[in-house]
Amino acid sequence: MKYTALFLLLFLSACGSSAVDDASDIIKTTLKKPKSFVLTDGNVIWQSTLADKAIIVKVNYTAQNGLNQVIKECKYVSFYQQDGKSKWQENGGIENCIAAGARKNCRL
Repeated sequence: MKYTALFLLLFLSACGSSAVDDASDIIKTTLKKPKSFVLTDGNVIWQSTLADKAIIVKVNYTAQNGLNQVIKECKYVSFYQQDGKSKWQENGGIENCIAAGARKNCRL
């Protein structure tokens, strides 16, 4: 039983990690300097169980803006996976955590 629980925990953490990586890649497409992206923290907030899996991920990161200043950001990224690829809507697929209603110092 103990080994089953350990295997299940490792399996679930690997799934979440992949979703966080996908969300990070989506965020990088919106940055002026995508190579400056550094993931601070990320976790899956919600995930559907349908064939075209929809996922919402909270991502905390740092990156450089166009003026070479390091900024600290928190974003909710919503996307779905279809045919092995992550797809998202440019108008609403990425939301700032504060604008989406999270409190400034709150971590989910």
